[in-house]
Amino acid sequence: MEKYYLGLDIGGTWLKGIAVAIDDSTPLTAIPDKVKATKVVKVSSRLGMDAKAGDFTEALEELLAIALPPDTKVCGTGVSTAGVVNYAGTELVLAAPHLQVLRKTEWIESLKKRTGAAVTLINDADAAAAGAAATGYLSGNRTIGVMPVGTGLGFTVWRNGRKWTPQFSCALLGSIYTPSGSYDAIGGVPAILSEGENLRQIFTQPEYEVRRNAYIQHLAGIVATANIIYGTDKILIGGGLADALQQVNFPFAERLKAQLKENNLLNSAKTEVEVMREGNLLPLIGAVLLAAGEEKAQTNRSMKPYDRMNTEVPFDRTLRLEQLGTDILVRRLWKAEQDAGARLENSLGAVGEVVDKLVQRLQAGGRLIYIGCGTSGRLAAIDTVEIGCTFGFPTDRVLTFISGGLADAAIEIESRFEEDASSVPELLLANINANDLVIGISVSGQAYYVQSGLGFARYAGAYTVMIQEEDVAELPFCDKVIALRTGNELLAGSTRMKAGTATKKILNFISTAAMVRLGKVHGSYMTELKCINEKLVKRAVHILQTLFPLNAAEAEQCLKANACELNRTIVKLNDDLHIKLH
Repeated sequence: MEKYYLGLDIGGTWLKGIAVAIDDSTPLTAIPDKVKATKVVKVSSRLGMDAKAGDFTEALEELLAIALPPDTKVCGTGVSTAGVVNYAGTELVLAAPHLQVLRKTEWIESLKKRTGAAVTLINDADAAAAGAAATGYLSGNRTIGVMPVGTGLGFTVWRNGRKWTPQFSCALLGSIYTPSGSYDAIGGVPAILSEGENLRQIFTQPEYEVRRNAYIQHLAGIVATANIIYGTDKILIGGGLADALQQVNFPFAERLKAQLKENNLLNSAKTEVEVMREGNLLPLIGAVLLAAGEEKAQTNRSMKPYDRMNTEVPFDRTLRLEQLGTDILVRRLWKAEQDAGARLENSLGAVGEVVDKLVQRLQAGGRLIYIGCGTSGRLAAIDTVEIGCTFGFPTDRVLTFISGGLADAAIEIESRFEEDASSVPELLLANINANDLVIGISVSGQAYYVQSGLGFARYAGAYTVMIQEEDVAELPFCDKVIALRTGNELLAGSTRMKAGTATKKILNFISTAAMVRLGKVHGSYMTELKCINEKLVKRAVHILQTLFPLNAAEAEQCLKANACELNRTIVKLNDDLHIKLH
């Protein structure tokens, strides 16, 4: 019996589905081509203002009867849908009026029962973005908006390798109001069509030129708004509109770009525009990738009883912290931190192994990727930022994923059970590969956000590492474990304390040692730092004075002559010195 992964894309007009056969030997990178080679089934979604839950369930059954071969074993289902999906991907929490029946969970339960497999929901624009990442559209150190255009208008933002979700608002771009109607109303495909017409006519026949121009003008306004709100420097257009444009070879991107230049709203004239040739296939690619990734992550999940977690047991049950004087309290905290730091010595061998693995992968063009929740994620984010400015390492090759979203990490990200959700939907956008090294951080070892990310990354071929308090030989979802061994906290469960300090030390050891091994320092000096403020310029000048017989003015002059790039300046001075000696 073959194993299948099911991908569904729910639209206001059509329900599309695809069942893809994938065995255990199929690499993640082969899934997009398998989806492209598989027939897509399409039936009426039977959604609308007067639709009942049973109507959509019947549509689902009609599609599955066609898409699934007899005696099919479905291992997972990914569902792409318009609207706002909750963080765990278990239900639709906000939807347009004609999609309200999808907010009821009866159809999800019916789908689980019909297939015998887990069902994970994802916003349609996010699914398209996952498909776009897998097919090579999302790369580099930039901010890209993915905009599927069909019955309505979807939107999501990809920024430097990650989904960017300030206040979880990206998916609602289509709901923005204008006097002419919402962006969905003026930017969706129905805005350019009358009854009995099709997009092929609209974009090939000259009598529709006025209507085409008006539509392009409206869409240019939407793109300009996205640029203002999210700072996008590129827009990728997908959905049914992209499918139609590919068929008729209409120069839509060029026309839209010209309109943006004419509008000249802030920076929108510089925004790049591209129509993705895969169109409506992208959310199905994303949905199948999601189904496969979630199944792999869930298979290796490892949980233990609450009462077995060292981090939840007080260091001293008899200690009454609130009764201690301030001086004694502070000294107790200090001593606990010192003890925790000393225990790291037993983990240094494992740290060294990880550093060597990381150097190999970075030299091969790979990335360092952190995954964490709460304090652990924030500590990783700090290290991510500091690697770039301290060592001049490309910022798109060091990433952090935090449960709840990086955009709001400094505000509040722990109110909707984010730690218990899977990180697979977010990691799909990173396009993780065999050259990457992925470090998950969960002091208790129980955060599914971290476990799922490591399990998925391992499936994608990356080398995976878990940093946790407990010392264990191995875990089913990763390749290596680094134990903190920090024991119980003075304040039970508050792992921002001893464990947080130890985590920061481990991250410092790994990233600093790797950068040293990569030649980013000279002696005890950081020679690839970015001279982005007065203090750093002075630091660079001082380093030059230490390494070469220069006074401050000469050193600063040499630095400025080399675009304030310290390492470039050092190389130039060394070359000049070599020439003089010979």
